[in-house]
Amino acid sequence: MKKATFSSRAPSPPFRLLLTMSLGIAMAGISPRADAVAVDSELILLVDIGQGGLNNQQFNTLMDSYASAMTSSQVLDSIQSGATGKIAVSLLFYGGTFSQTSVGVPWMAIGNMAQAQQFANLVQNVLRPFSISSPSISAALDYATNHFGTETGGPANGFESTAQILEVTVSSLPLFPNPSADKAARNDAIASGVDIINSIALGNRSSTISNYFASNVIGGEVGGVEATSTRSSVNNSLDDYLAGHLENTVEGGAVASQTAVPEPSSAAFAISAVLLLLGRRRRGASPTTRRA
Repeated sequence: MKKATFSSRAPSPPFRLLLTMSLGIAMAGISPRADAVAVDSELILLVDIGQGGLNNQQFNTLMDSYASAMTSSQVLDSIQSGATGKIAVSLLFYGGTFSQTSVGVPWMAIGNMAQAQQFANLVQNVLRPFSISSPSISAALDYATNHFGTETGGPANGFESTAQILEVTVSSLPLFPNPSADKAARNDAIASGVDIINSIALGNRSSTISNYFASNVIGGEVGGVEATSTRSSVNNSLDDYLAGHLENTVEGGAVASQTAVPEPSSAAFAISAVLLLLGRRRRGASPTTRRA
């Protein structure tokens, strides 16, 4: 009497090779940059150091205000409300074409008070770079856009995020403003992936500066928060002003991270293809027989 049984043979060598390669490609696609830290947003604080703007004492006041704002409860609450509960921050300075742009504080993560305090300590101890020429806004925007990393076409910076936020604190305008170049740099930044460019004007000419940035520099939106060009005095109230401003923008990045829908990756398609191939192979397998 003959009894039907199914073969228990392992997949053929070519099939095993195909399976191994497919799974390898899939796994590589799952984590293409495994060393990058996921954060809700990447925030650049871009500060004008032109000599026609803030004096050294006012510059120190601004740095102290950033330190105070970043360690405030309202900013930390906004940071922690995102999908990952942390952001990445970097401080940049810009001046004239020949002295810009420099990194005051490299990229670092902030997700709790200890990390916020570390950032505050660095900001309060940073030295103001020397600049004697007229500031170049377009060159600063180009540099900052590249500084965001892979999301905007630049080199990897160690972080990946849903939102790229640029906050420009400005206290002077170029000796010969170039609106067309600044608008082009703004448009290129937005097209490259920068989500929002805000500006805060400080100093005696803050009204004129704010109007110029509103027309030529700011743009975009993040999490329902639209770009703004505002101004503030350099005094004791600057701490609270910066905290409120950053709270609003960071919260927009948190909202964007919560609502972001990841796109299907090549890994998903590779895995699906492998599973489909396995299924077809099993269905197509014919029973073998052996003598009882």
